[in-house]
Amino acid sequence: MQVSIVIVNFNTFQLTSKCIQSIYDKVENLSCEIILVDNASHECDAEDFKRIFPEINLIKSEQNLGFAKGNNLGIAQANGEYILLLNSDCELLNNAPLFSYNYMQENKSCGLSTVQLQYPNGKLQYNCRRFRTIEWELLEVVPLYLLLPKKKKESLMLHHYFNHQRQIACDWVWGAYMFFPSKILEQLPGGKLAEDFFMYCEDTLWCWQIKQLGYTINFLPEAKVMHVHKGSSSNKNKSHFQQMGIKNHAIFMRKIYPDWRWYVFNIIYKSKQALIALIKK
Repeated sequence: MQVSIVIVNFNTFQLTSKCIQSIYDKVENLSCEIILVDNASHECDAEDFKRIFPEINLIKSEQNLGFAKGNNLGIAQANGEYILLLNSDCELLNNAPLFSYNYMQENKSCGLSTVQLQYPNGKLQYNCRRFRTIEWELLEVVPLYLLLPKKKKESLMLHHYFNHQRQIACDWVWGAYMFFPSKILEQLPGGKLAEDFFMYCEDTLWCWQIKQLGYTINFLPEAKVMHVHKGSSSNKNKSHFQQMGIKNHAIFMRKIYPDWRWYVFNIIYKSKQALIALIKK
């Protein structure tokens, strides 16, 4: 088995079904298995997936484990040389897994790769990022970054300063599409992806851990995926999820800056948030 595709579903039957169907429609010349983890959905019977897609490996969790633990539950059943974590609100636009597989076969220093993500209307999503730094926060507070040349802003921050049209090595990428060799798991604590966060910021942490092992994180624009973006999150708890993301990001930054730099970063970050809130008023 070349690739194990792990999808976590929580009350997104229609989106997840479209995601799985896109795999059958687009993937060729690659041996794949699809592992679907249902996180105790109450929208419908998880067995409905098996009735439509009898060949998938369906794992039914008795409780909602969140994104990180749900993926690890699927990974534990994976047989592939590579693992692809694919969000349930994604659809393949081309044979993206084959692009990823071929690239990583030829570039063994790459520990994780991702693709060009697009909204349903075709607009690009800026999923290629750098880890935030004290310098970055200071530049945004002043904001001196506006005076920097375009290439310098791209180098420092990527995000929307990078046009996402060429291959590039970055620091972290969204968890919507993460393709990596299964052997990397053996080098991670506990032999699995970190489960520090229920959801949000786990993708940043995973990339950081992989980079700590000496691998690169690479963006491949040739591989294309449609991503609804937050299609698997409920709009009812939008404020709660935003607060969760902010809290988790702060916890992650403390991992990067375990010394005095954390306190400097935190002061700058909170000052910037207060300034933004003041401006909005």
